Amino acid sequence: MGISQSTVSKHIAGLEASLGMPLFVRTTRSINPTAEAAQLYSHVQRMLEALDDVRAFARGQRPEIAGLLRIAVPVSFGRIHIVPLLPAYMRLHPAVSVEVVLSDTVDDMIKEGLEIVVTTAEPRSGSLVSRSIRVYERVVVASGTYLAARGRPTEPVDLDVHDVIVATNTIDASLEFDSEHGRQAVRLRGRLCTNSDEVAYDAARAGRGIAVVPSWLAQADLASGAMTALLTDYFLPPIQVSLTYPRTRVLSRRARAFIDFLVAELARPTRAPQPGRE
Repeated sequence: MGISQSTVSKHIAGLEASLGMPLFVRTTRSINPTAEAAQLYSHVQRMLEALDDVRAFARGQRPEIAGLLRIAVPVSFGRIHIVPLLPAYMRLHPAVSVEVVLSDTVDDMIKEGLEIVVTTAEPRSGSLVSRSIRVYERVVVASGTYLAARGRPTEPVDLDVHDVIVATNTIDASLEFDSEHGRQAVRLRGRLCTNSDEVAYDAARAGRGIAVVPSWLAQADLASGAMTALLTDYFLPPIQVSLTYPRTRVLSRRARAFIDFLVAELARPTRAPQPGRE
């Protein structure tokens, strides 16, 4: 901005005194914004966007959708369904850049500077707004190689004698299957335990067992016949995909545009893993 460091320091000191809070943590080697500064920054961004709206309105123009959009998405769902859509969103809004974080857990989206989090888990905080955008099934799948060697289960209790891979943090996993004939609760004791749906699915594709995974992972292989869906008369609790953002935040134009875009894209029909089961 063509001003000296000492002038900047005076401005910052005056702002901190006016607000009654520190905005930076200073050491001999670095200077970093405080958590309070990060929260204030989002408010200031909205104020500047509002000012841009006023100026655009005064000139008879439409406010521009611009700036950096930071989002977080679940690893497998984001890689398969969200990331491929980003080029189309960016073509619609050339002045927007996107930073996408692939993570299955986001502890504090405000502290991490995220505007939107796509999640497959229940929101952790009551200060968040959660908007459901789509529901997916969990499917039980296996490769033809595994089924030829070990046989095919016809009901959930049969899984007790199979190698079952479930993405969980414990070797002992419990699953509840619903059907027209009632509910069956099955405790699985698989030899392979992982916290990754993709690792579990890859192991099943390699013939190492039966996997219980989100339908979006297996959809293409089920359609091509590379994998087989099992226990199709039984249903596991579905997975709800939601958009999450802070309750107190007025969303930026780029965030609102992304939400509208994503909801429209994910509403498009896709081939179901089993006829009539989408």
